[in-house]
Amino acid sequence: MIRTKQDLCQAVMQFGFLPFFRSVIYGLSLEDMADRSIWFPPDGMGAWDWKEDVIKATGGAYGSFFAACPGFVSRDMIFPLLSYRRNGYDFEGFVNDRHAKKNERRIYGILEETGEENSTFLKAKSGLSDSSFSEAVKGLQMNGFVIVSGFDYRITKDGRRYGWGITRYALPEAVFGEDAESMIDRYSPEKAFSLMKDHLMNLFPEEPEHRIDIFLGGRRS
Repeated sequence: MIRTKQDLCQAVMQFGFLPFFRSVIYGLSLEDMADRSIWFPPDGMGAWDWKEDVIKATGGAYGSFFAACPGFVSRDMIFPLLSYRRNGYDFEGFVNDRHAKKNERRIYGILEETGEENSTFLKAKSGLSDSSFSEAVKGLQMNGFVIVSGFDYRITKDGRRYGWGITRYALPEAVFGEDAESMIDRYSPEKAFSLMKDHLMNLFPEEPEHRIDIFLGGRRS
């Protein structure tokens, strides 16, 4: 049971993948594991407020990786996941083979120049509607080209943050530094998938293989 921020960090590192909401793998989600006291606490901070702290503490990533739903990925698993989802492509090749949609290209081009943008500014620069923007950034995350780097919060006069954080999007290379590309490329898509699947099968030996496959999937055909 996850009751504290430290519990959440440990769960991310143990499981490697931790969707925020219920997933195709039974029991593998923060929603399943969280004590109700941290889901929507009446006072103080809870799971929804810990996302950026967990990203920093684990050295991993957060994003819409799980059937376009958000969740955490550990440092050990993020590079295999990005390799598998990119399927051997860099973004230029992804575009050249006509896998990238027009709005995805627009958003990626902005982030390629800036490295990181919060969603308010990124959407304004892209000129997209709310729904088109949401679809495009989810597509980029599912295909391994964009992650969530953190959240911007309003701050009270006494220094406390409040309200829903504004998501900051970034290229993985901007977050993980100059070694990110080589860390992704060290895994072939096939090797990455095998590593991640073996990891999850060891953790969930009773889970049908096809559910593991569905969980790790998400590449656009």
